[in-house]
Amino acid sequence: MVRPGSAFLGLLLSTFFLGFLFLARPGLAYADQPGAHTVPVAVLAFDSEDVEEQADAITTALRSRIRAAQGWSLVETTQSLGMLTAAMKCSPRPLPVECQQRIAEQIKAERYIWGFVSKGPTLGQVTSEVHLFQRNKPDTVVRESYTDNLKDPNDDALRKIAMRVVERLAGTAVGVVLVRATESSGDVIIDGQKRVPLEKGFARVELAPGSHSVEVTFASGPPSKRNVIVAAGRETAVELVPVKVSEPEASGGKANTRKVIGGVAMGVGAVLGGVAVYSLVNYFDFQSQGAEAATRAEKTDPPTPCRLRSQECARIDKSSKTASALAIGFGSGAALALGFGVYMFFSEPSKAPAVSTPPRAKTRVVPMASGDAGGFLVVGSF
Repeated sequence: MVRPGSAFLGLLLSTFFLGFLFLARPGLAYADQPGAHTVPVAVLAFDSEDVEEQADAITTALRSRIRAAQGWSLVETTQSLGMLTAAMKCSPRPLPVECQQRIAEQIKAERYIWGFVSKGPTLGQVTSEVHLFQRNKPDTVVRESYTDNLKDPNDDALRKIAMRVVERLAGTAVGVVLVRATESSGDVIIDGQKRVPLEKGFARVELAPGSHSVEVTFASGPPSKRNVIVAAGRETAVELVPVKVSEPEASGGKANTRKVIGGVAMGVGAVLGGVAVYSLVNYFDFQSQGAEAATRAEKTDPPTPCRLRSQECARIDKSSKTASALAIGFGSGAALALGFGVYMFFSEPSKAPAVSTPPRAKTRVVPMASGDAGGFLVVGSF
């Protein structure tokens, strides 16, 4: 016999263990999380009068596709269309616009998908009527007919139908940015968060309408970045190339050359200055020798000026003038060389722009199609 306390303790431990497994289980990885670069959308459980299993299956398949689709994020809700219309006393077919807006306020979503599943148009088929509500925008309707045996949301055929429906709805809810790069490998970063790899130099990204920053990081070279305006149901082409950084390297080479020239010039100036100082010392020495020779000449009998009677005085005078000329010449050269060297060594060269602007994308016309509508889109820089 099991005592009540032991049974309660076992139940408590089992509950704790199951709760631990629930919290520790790995989370699901979705393509996009809610943010500025995604379109949040809720999917209400579809209504049906005669094919409830098929309605539940297409609802689950659409929610799974929204989770996996780029540019979308799923707003989780357990609300069903039938429950909401009954609570609001609205006629489900057709669903009035006022009721659609009240549903948006009730589930707190700017966009949501709702619809019906019914038998037909032929025997063994069902038709899903899928609506996309967007605040202040007209209703978007997509219809898909398929066999009534598709009751499993994981069935490949039903998943393809859900993918096709979401792609047709996306034409009115999201825009597409086509990124083309000059290098085959790299990553495209949207708004500093979303990362999409380049495949052979191309990437296709679905984004919510509005302004977005598109940055491409390359395997070699600095990244390149540009802002784009995304329009719903349209494609925008962006071409990005690595930013050239050759100018700063060239500027650094010029700076090193200037310092070398300045250092050599200052060295030459120092040598010339040393010769000038040596010549100046000789000049003063010769002046002293000349004064002594003149004193000796005046003491002779009779007294005779040094410059008229002594070859020694003439030699001293000539050497003194030569030393004076050398001191002036080498001193002037030293001053010029030192000034030029100081200027070249300590001054900075004029700076050119560090980076070059990436080439502007060529203007071109891109054919586009959205649902039953078509046309052309002019893309590029003007």
